[in-house]
Amino acid sequence: MNRHRLYPLVALLFAASLAASLAAQARLGDLVSIDGVRDNEIKGLGLVIGLNGTGDTGEAARTLASNMLRRLQLNLPPSAVAPDNVAVVLVTCTLPPFKKNGDRLDVTVSSIGDAKNLFGGQLVETQLLGPDNRTMYAVATGPVLTGAATAQGASGSKETINHPTVGRVPNGAILEKEVPQKILNEGGQIRFRLREASYATAVNLRDQVNRVFPGAARALDGVTVVVTPPKAFAKDPVTFLAQVNDLRVVVDAVAKVVISERNGTIVVGDNVTLLPCAVSHGSLTISVTETPDVSQPGPFSNGTTQVVPRSDVKITEKGTEMRKVPGATSAGELARALNGLGVSPRDLVTIFQMLKANGALQAELVIQ
Repeated sequence: MNRHRLYPLVALLFAASLAASLAAQARLGDLVSIDGVRDNEIKGLGLVIGLNGTGDTGEAARTLASNMLRRLQLNLPPSAVAPDNVAVVLVTCTLPPFKKNGDRLDVTVSSIGDAKNLFGGQLVETQLLGPDNRTMYAVATGPVLTGAATAQGASGSKETINHPTVGRVPNGAILEKEVPQKILNEGGQIRFRLREASYATAVNLRDQVNRVFPGAARALDGVTVVVTPPKAFAKDPVTFLAQVNDLRVVVDAVAKVVISERNGTIVVGDNVTLLPCAVSHGSLTISVTETPDVSQPGPFSNGTTQVVPRSDVKITEKGTEMRKVPGATSAGELARALNGLGVSPRDLVTIFQMLKANGALQAELVIQ
């Protein structure tokens, strides 16, 4: 090969290598989950006791409290139970993978009646069941923490901080039955599932695994990559996963704009593209001024002096000229292009929606 023709090729390969090194990378273990290894939700119907007159007033609390006392060898009819110090609650818990018998878990307690506050309550021993509502996996009990405070004045004014009818019981559940987790499927393979679907990321993951373990990985689609552990790791998949999870994978960033209409927050991904367009955004201002006026009665009319309200309402619409917005191929260029319009973040929310409807915004728009 001609030596002079080799230099451009070497420069091109160097530039490609440099670009790849500068691309966003992440640990493989942070990008994927494994089929057969997941969280599970368990739940149960429980009773919180010891409330200071802030419990339920319905028949459900009386019945559940009566059933609990009957199990404790005290037979009382529901009508004999005062429900204002007890509350019927739904107890929920997330069971992470690989938890063993005897491990403790946090539980969430939520009132399902008309209880006003769960502060200071104690969760009675509650069985937590699986999706079939028959298999018992854990037992929960303990003091309920709400992180809420309520103050009320003699005149009836009331102030509440946080949410008093939902609480937590830290380490309140003891696991009694494990949920089996399968790392390897029936064919002895590991199925990785990308948390964010991307064909490019799936291909990068496959290639990175095959560089270390040739022929081990195969990409099925934009989410699933099947990996067959080498024979040396056939009976030790944990060691194999420990090595694979530390591999660095180039991540294909998704072109996405996420908008929160509640507080005007906008998050723009780096691969967002904006085609050249023109934008005009006007603002509407409504001004209401209250000027009380005193009305005096006429002489000898036996009338009374009255205060008459007087309102002055003005609506002003301020128009702006149409401005050309240059194209953008990155988050920084998009920010500079839209900041030139001089509008507030909440106005930008509307502008993004219009840009997407017009087709100028080449990205997925997510509004929350």
